[in-house]
Amino acid sequence: MTRVLKTIHRWTWPLFAGLLISLAVLLWLSPAEQTLGQAVKLVYLHGTLVRTAMIIFAVSLAINLLALVRRQRNWAAWGKAFVWGAVTIWLAHTLFSMVTTYVTWGIAIAWFEPRTRFTFAVAGASVIFVAVTHFMNNTRFSSLSFVVLSGLILSLLPRLGTIQHPLDPIGTSPSGAIRAFYTAILTLTMILGGLLITWFQNRLSPESA
Repeated sequence: MTRVLKTIHRWTWPLFAGLLISLAVLLWLSPAEQTLGQAVKLVYLHGTLVRTAMIIFAVSLAINLLALVRRQRNWAAWGKAFVWGAVTIWLAHTLFSMVTTYVTWGIAIAWFEPRTRFTFAVAGASVIFVAVTHFMNNTRFSSLSFVVLSGLILSLLPRLGTIQHPLDPIGTSPSGAIRAFYTAILTLTMILGGLLITWFQNRLSPESA
């Protein structure tokens, strides 16, 4: 495992560039949609960024809980790396959502939409949590804080209502091609997220200190 991680660290940026190019190609090749046309490609990426961040937050919750129980710095470093990766992807999603909303709805920030308010609230809270834990530099405090952050995000998102935002436009699409391309794009964003996490972990681990 250590040898694999070292190899990944050595090739982080070439891998990252290659995955980004592959993602761009997939988005370019992905099918248009009857209502949104080519703008649906922005929705593909918008949706995969959200789902990727939520999956990573879920994994971070388990790892940080384990770090609290085991009290080992390696677990805490992985827990922090997962949270930092999830927050980075969430911030990218927050910025990108303004582009998607403007192209599809004609406004940059739809404050009337509960999911939009949640997106910006999570972005702000996440930055505060990361900044405070980094300043405190206490392993147990960081793990506990990240458990609280991830737990709140994961518990609140399913409770959100919608006004104009569709709940699952890709998953409910009758087009097999749209669902297949979305799955492929999600897979790539997950791999990119994993690469980002290993990059953070390499810099947060006790051995690199």
